[in-house]
Amino acid sequence: MTHQRPVFLLIILLFLGWCMSGCQPQVSSPNPVEPVSNVDTSHPRAKLVIGSKKILGKVKILNPRFRKVGKMTQAEVTVQNLSDTKFSLEYKFDWQDAQGFTVDSGSMWHRFTLTPHQMRDFSSTGKTPAAEQITFTVRFPHDAFID
Repeated sequence: MTHQRPVFLLIILLFLGWCMSGCQPQVSSPNPVEPVSNVDTSHPRAKLVIGSKKILGKVKILNPRFRKVGKMTQAEVTVQNLSDTKFSLEYKFDWQDAQGFTVDSGSMWHRFTLTPHQMRDFSSTGKTPAAEQITFTVRFPHDAFID
């Protein structure tokens, strides 16, 4: 009889352990949400940047175009307001050489306004013949997100 008691206790403990392991709450991972990217690198010569989180999905930069003007390269991009809101924004072109090194870092921010669903074209010419690629950035003026 005394020999059966430890076996009986062991069986009860194993059973309780098995029951407890099945009672653990299962944590399900939420469905992954695809974030809206603020950088578009789909064009081989252009990096298009939305520099303010508040305009992600509301403003789109598209259609980078390049041409030679003498020995210099000129670039043009289109900015489109996808929303029903009027935006006061600013843009900047930064130029790089064919290897991606900065060749014109003295560019300034330029302010502009986009009315609802408006599209505007912006252009810039590289300051040296080596300037072949651009980074074009749009943001709200004085936005700490980009600084």
